[in-house]
Amino acid sequence: MTTEDLFPSVTALEGADPELVAIGERYWALAGFHTETGTPVWCERATDIETLGWGNRHYVIAAAGTRAVLEGHDCPACGGPLSLVSRTSLQQVCMGDATVVCADCSPSLTELVSQLVDPSRQKKRQAAKAEARQQSALQEGRARWDELCQAAVEAKYPFRLLAESDIPGRAGVREMIATLALLRYAPSATPLTAVSTWTTPLHPDAAASGHLLNSSLTAGLLRVHPSSPHNAFVWHPDSFETCLQEAEGDLDNLPTPTLDGSYYPQRAYFYAPYGTSMGTAAVNLDAHLSAALDPAALTAARQGDLLNAVVELIAEEALRYFSHRLEELYLPEIPENQHARLKEAAYRVAEARPLGEIYNLVWRSTRAAAEGAQKHPRAPRANMTTHALNQFEGHAQRACEEPDWAIKPFSEITSLGLAAMTRVLFYAVLDQPPFETSLPDIAAALPSPLPGPPDDPTSARPGERPEALDDILTVLTGYPEAWQPERVHELLGELRELCADEPDWHVDSHLIGRGAARLRRLFDRLAPAIGARQAALAVLAATPLLDRPIVTNGESAPCGPWIMNHLTDGLLGLDDDPVSATEAELP
Repeated sequence: MTTEDLFPSVTALEGADPELVAIGERYWALAGFHTETGTPVWCERATDIETLGWGNRHYVIAAAGTRAVLEGHDCPACGGPLSLVSRTSLQQVCMGDATVVCADCSPSLTELVSQLVDPSRQKKRQAAKAEARQQSALQEGRARWDELCQAAVEAKYPFRLLAESDIPGRAGVREMIATLALLRYAPSATPLTAVSTWTTPLHPDAAASGHLLNSSLTAGLLRVHPSSPHNAFVWHPDSFETCLQEAEGDLDNLPTPTLDGSYYPQRAYFYAPYGTSMGTAAVNLDAHLSAALDPAALTAARQGDLLNAVVELIAEEALRYFSHRLEELYLPEIPENQHARLKEAAYRVAEARPLGEIYNLVWRSTRAAAEGAQKHPRAPRANMTTHALNQFEGHAQRACEEPDWAIKPFSEITSLGLAAMTRVLFYAVLDQPPFETSLPDIAAALPSPLPGPPDDPTSARPGERPEALDDILTVLTGYPEAWQPERVHELLGELRELCADEPDWHVDSHLIGRGAARLRRLFDRLAPAIGARQAALAVLAATPLLDRPIVTNGESAPCGPWIMNHLTDGLLGLDDDPVSATEAELP
């Protein structure tokens, strides 16, 4: 017997489903035989053959659509031509096994084929295929959506490297500390990893991290990288699912996703743009910020900002430890209406005592609350949290009033490391131990300040706008990459519509809406002649001309500055949405 006699002749069964026939032909495609062992070598592995929803038993699927007959070989059971049951049957024949029976004489195979082609199961299979096709179409639609989103992000946030000499020299102290911490503690600097994925927080208060990142972007220290995930931006429509609903399920008529100018800073990837590559730019910016934050290189106003940052970070670290202790002791969080008391006490004691001593006070206060909960198990546990707050307020007051009160300082809590900004401020900028150094110690150790203006309008805190129109225009002109001029047109349109829908505003609503409409028309007329960016600046400069008074917060003021503040908040991301909403939506 030669190997030519062992090549099966494959024929399709009459009336078989074409899919079964195609699968059977692929299953029985024989490439030849091994030169040494003589075993069959198939064209493709059975597991590589897609069954198209017919199950995972390839030999049963093949038998339902085809017959593979060995010419010159008879079935020992029925005496007819030997049709193979499976690939294993051919191997047995090659080894001289004369007991191999044909497919029609295999009761188990006949039963399995009968089950496979049963009409009732076929309906379920067709439904499964239809669902699979629908899912495939949805995946293709989502892939198109992702491609459109990526194109929109790349268009709005193009990757661009600048010269090292272009690093802005007048960024705020807090923004510089935040950026330096970002550069030094991000797992990757090419681009900088999203802060929301860090194990170490950027700022002790997670909500403040988004504002700081946005302020650093506005100051020109950072740029948004176009590879940022799509959920880092606000879209219209807001998701693929919403897009599908608006198209009423028609995947060929999906609306194009567009960016509305807002983003979630903690989800975005940033990069330092000042160098020949992202890595070099990060090194350049790190060196620049380290030199700029040197206390000996700061004016009196900036040294004041530095001390304010010390108080803020000490206080926020204490608040973070307070929440950590409550969680450790299974006590509820501080009620929202009492949080201001806790924050006031923390900031007050942060001006007098080092962080290690404040940790001690927090530990004492929460321990007393836990002991109270054990002694009074029936008392509401929320009362114990309030007791901890009361204790901390008392300890903080005494620590401020009695500077000679000796408090043993705690060291770093193993399960609660310091935030990146706190580490950078104390270790890199001040070169002081964070748990033993108080604000008075730091203030006494500061070198004489450099001569300079008493205040620096560019060092505004996150969430605050430059108040004067000249300062606003200076910021917008100096950092063109931080805002989009088309956003002015959108904000004016939104304001006009909002005022039209607010009957309670009466006359004030009419004045603001009419002013917004006039400024929008001015933008429309100027943009074709001088460009959208210059038109947006001209609109802002024209807002003081709208001098009709309106009443806001019980006070009378011209409507023009009110509109200007509204536009500035929207342009610089200083409004509550989405920056301040970031943490609430992050997992």
